[in-house]
Amino acid sequence: MSEVVKKRIGIIGLDHWYIGREAPAIASRRGDAKVVTVAHRDAANRQTLVTQGNIPHQTDDYLSVATDPDVDVVVTACTTAENVELCLAAVEHGKHLVLVKPCAMTVADAERLANAVARAGVMAVPYESHTRFQPHGRSISRWIQEGLIGTPLSATMISRYSIHGAQLDWPGQPNPNAWWMDPARVPGGGWMDHSIYLIDWLRWTLQDEVVAITGMSRTLVHKDLDPQKEDFGVALIEFSRGAVATVEVTWSSPRGNGLTSWQFAGTDGNLVYDGSINPSIVVRSSHGNADATAWQTLLPDSHPVSGSTPHDGRGYAESSYRTSMSAGPLDHLLDCLADGTRPIATIDDSVLTLKACLAFYEASHTGATVKL
Repeated sequence: MSEVVKKRIGIIGLDHWYIGREAPAIASRRGDAKVVTVAHRDAANRQTLVTQGNIPHQTDDYLSVATDPDVDVVVTACTTAENVELCLAAVEHGKHLVLVKPCAMTVADAERLANAVARAGVMAVPYESHTRFQPHGRSISRWIQEGLIGTPLSATMISRYSIHGAQLDWPGQPNPNAWWMDPARVPGGGWMDHSIYLIDWLRWTLQDEVVAITGMSRTLVHKDLDPQKEDFGVALIEFSRGAVATVEVTWSSPRGNGLTSWQFAGTDGNLVYDGSINPSIVVRSSHGNADATAWQTLLPDSHPVSGSTPHDGRGYAESSYRTSMSAGPLDHLLDCLADGTRPIATIDDSVLTLKACLAFYEASHTGATVKL
């Protein structure tokens, strides 16, 4: 049997450290990929990852990884402000990409990168698509698309977090001036930090696009934040087929005291995901159910399962579509490269999600509803 030719991964930056830190573990688990180089300005943290991940090469030169002929896949975990130019260099050299979130400071720059990716014929999977691959995310999405609650009417998405995670340079290394605090290095603040995941997931789940957005962003707790940042935001989002979503995301919760809650209303019932109090997914629906008054608990897929099974009152087994089973964006990109399939999340999704996020800030600042 011939030896597996491993995809060679280069990591650019550990600024968005949890994106970079997971790559060596993913490569090791899979066996068909390996991290061959990492670039980061902080030599001590870079060395920590090199030691943990058995990475053979390290540097403080971000561009050198983007242009390295011995790299096939680039994971950008740099600041957003640096990302586009580094990615342009990478795609010019034929690299496939996992993109830091958000991928660009402006929609124009995101579109410029998307055009370059298309011309180069490479794959670029945005990190904000991460929720699509999580057991609860992919399960709820499939149930909604299969009509479990009928036609979706509305969604309420709440992600109340502490600012602590955004003020870490590395686990255990707090920095009140970390890059997410700097409007020159990333657009948006406490609302965009996690709403970017939710809007990507809503677009994918509803198979629809945002056409209007309004809302407000405020600094309620952390009064020392830059005036261009916020620790609270709530958006009201309209999709083209009429569904409406409320998305509240914050940095204003006390540390260790966050809350994650999703609620969905459809023409046939309601589905609720509680990610904090009593982690569960429950549904009450008349869809294929004689008793529409009882709440039923659904179990999300905990791991990929070959084949498919019908709804059994507890949940669905995973479908046989392999690329929907990936554990995250890097896993998915490597699956697609191995299978020759198109990613379910692309740079084009990143452009549309960023457009919606930046429109929210325009709406908040002007008090108007912004049409997309």
